[in-house]
Amino acid sequence: MGLFDDFTTSTRATGPPADTTRPDPAGALRPLDAATWGRMHHDYHHGRVRGETTHLPALDEHFKWMAGYCNVWTGWPGDGKTEFIYQLLLLRAVFKRRKSAIFSPENMPEEQIYDQLIHALTGQNPDRSWANHLPLNRYELAKEFIREYFIVVYPGKGMGRTPQHLLGYFEAAIAKHGVTHCLLDPWNKVDHSAMNALGGYEAYLTNVLGQLTDWTVDTKQSLTITAHPKRLDGMKYGQARPIPDGTSISGGQTWENMAHVIGTVYRPYKHLPRTDPLFREVAIYLHKIKSHKLVGFPGSIGEGSERSDVSVSYDWQQARYLLNGVSPLACATAEGFYIPAAELNAHHAAPGLRMSAPNEFDNWHPHGKPITLPAP
Repeated sequence: MGLFDDFTTSTRATGPPADTTRPDPAGALRPLDAATWGRMHHDYHHGRVRGETTHLPALDEHFKWMAGYCNVWTGWPGDGKTEFIYQLLLLRAVFKRRKSAIFSPENMPEEQIYDQLIHALTGQNPDRSWANHLPLNRYELAKEFIREYFIVVYPGKGMGRTPQHLLGYFEAAIAKHGVTHCLLDPWNKVDHSAMNALGGYEAYLTNVLGQLTDWTVDTKQSLTITAHPKRLDGMKYGQARPIPDGTSISGGQTWENMAHVIGTVYRPYKHLPRTDPLFREVAIYLHKIKSHKLVGFPGSIGEGSERSDVSVSYDWQQARYLLNGVSPLACATAEGFYIPAAELNAHHAAPGLRMSAPNEFDNWHPHGKPITLPAP
């Protein structure tokens, strides 16, 4: 029996799924045995597992990647939450060699998702209609990197799209590709037809989010879900919108109770004309963090936030988020994945020719060995 076999008929059921399990009550007991003590002893000497950096130091104060966490991000449609998560996953791939599975049906077909990742990686659009489009040789190299570290999940005709089905597809990606991050984007594109059989949306959400959080803990995956906030009465185009949080999503209190992390991508000036310099400004809010000491403290960065000294903006030409005008992707480490070796060596031999200015990420190496750049 598979992990989610008991849910496979939920969309056709006329009542709650029957509980066919016959658990041994003693099996629920977890004594402090030798195995448990071994883990505790290890943590005593080596420290508890902590969240891993996003490679955005200002964001790390509030959020870091923790294996086994279910992270929920909300934001108004068009505010850039999908692009933000794509960039965070790219940083994981570039600097930590972490692989990701992406279910993002609103951005299909898959070549558009892969091109979007390549655009952010290189800072140049593969679309030849752009004046500064990505050269073919760099496109081909970037493709190899993206193919190695990303896999798009898209169930075709006749394949289920319930949350349990999607976890099954993610498990296939884990087994076949070794992914450690899974993205479900967005929540409203999942089949939720089982909610009536489970007693309505709130009961359904409690059940399903419980399954999702249990799954992340069991598999040690970082599962990220994007979810749109509810439309507000009287909300009109061209008006500023409030900052959404977990309670803004349908079933809000349940999201607040069940998710490990809840964050928001917010554009406070999106209602202004595109030509306005403030139009691209962004704020990132972390409303809930399950373990403050291990992952981060609730807070915010960017325009209008408590850390307005940290500028966050989106450069649509580069398809990159910039913190204080800099993207970690604009560094020699990232360039090595899409610039031909001879060209890259020429850039490093003559610093004035390199693609990006020297920054803190140039000396990064996945195994801790520093890479020394020639002195200017």
